[in-house]
Amino acid sequence: MEGASAGGAGKEAAVEETAAMLPAVEKAMHVLVAIDDSEESFNALQWVLDKILKPKSAAETAAVSTAAAGEHESKVITIVHVVEPLPRYAFPGGYVVESSSKAQEQNAARILSRAFDMCRDTSVKAKTLILEGDPKDRICRAVEEMNVNLLVIGSRGLGQIKRAFLGSVSDYCSHHAKCPVLVVKPPAKKKSP
Repeated sequence: MEGASAGGAGKEAAVEETAAMLPAVEKAMHVLVAIDDSEESFNALQWVLDKILKPKSAAETAAVSTAAAGEHESKVITIVHVVEPLPRYAFPGGYVVESSSKAQEQNAARILSRAFDMCRDTSVKAKTLILEGDPKDRICRAVEEMNVNLLVIGSRGLGQIKRAFLGSVSDYCSHHAKCPVLVVKPPAKKKSP
């Protein structure tokens, strides 16, 4: 099962134990999932939808449908995509900057649309948000400004050398965010016989 690091039959127990340690999904629980164009971030979104925010009964599913109609929101997920600003000095002509910005906006819209569809398919109310700036800083600021109860972020599994040079968004957020942070690792690759 995804998200668990234990092997064999212990995987399911490890996932249940991890979910039990997370804050209880109560009225107006606000989860923020940081999304980029990596499969790891979409895996993190799917993991939280399946393991934490998934309706457990027909009554809860009906309550989610009622919430979607606007009466009561018990589970809110905000999907955030951070766009890094384009360096202005790198592009001498205004046209190049304009078309690059437009391409960035279109990419962000595509990413958020895919994430929103995943939430809609599981009957979870979702909001999308595009922010501009350094992803590490903007995600942590969004958590604080929006009073988020849980930040969910995917791990790309960078090695020690890449992490030292590039930095890790998940590592930074786990140390600086003002709420619990769930870092979802990529699913284990299946070995072929």
